[in-house]
Amino acid sequence: MKSGIRIAIVAFLACTLTSCPETTVDEDFGAHPAVLKAEDWNGMWKPAGDDDEARFTVLDASSGVVRLDDGDAADKPTEILVRQPTESKTPLRFVTFREAGEKSKPLALYLLREGEDGVIFIWSIDHEAVQKAIQSGRLKGSTKSVKDDPKNHLAADPANYPVLLEPQFWKWTEPMCLQRVK
Repeated sequence: MKSGIRIAIVAFLACTLTSCPETTVDEDFGAHPAVLKAEDWNGMWKPAGDDDEARFTVLDASSGVVRLDDGDAADKPTEILVRQPTESKTPLRFVTFREAGEKSKPLALYLLREGEDGVIFIWSIDHEAVQKAIQSGRLKGSTKSVKDDPKNHLAADPANYPVLLEPQFWKWTEPMCLQRVK
């Protein structure tokens, strides 16, 4: 059985192979890796309103790397890369997902906030807002339209990071909410 978390990642990957909008970054996007506390991440998690569960395991706390494993032996584990968006203190983090061990491939960008009491919120990016900001020069990167859908790639440039924390770049009303399983 596929976990809701893995289904969301697979849906994104399917979009990257079709004409769905996308915004990608390199894995070093963000000011620096987030330093994680294993006790805040390790354990079983599930999307709110879903019974499927997945295990999070911190692989490298100082590099912000967490493994996501849904228990399906046929699937490769997914790694979650958690990065600080700026040097300033903020509860928000940039997050990307990759297959375990995969390197140097553009990755989808998400925004994460660790809530209290074992809750994590993840937001998708607004691809059209990013495209307009790249075209206007407000964000550094490249963009093109494929079948009227934006295909954006953001440069790993420190000038981009604080701009991307502005509200217009995220789908705030559509968060994925993950809850720790007790």
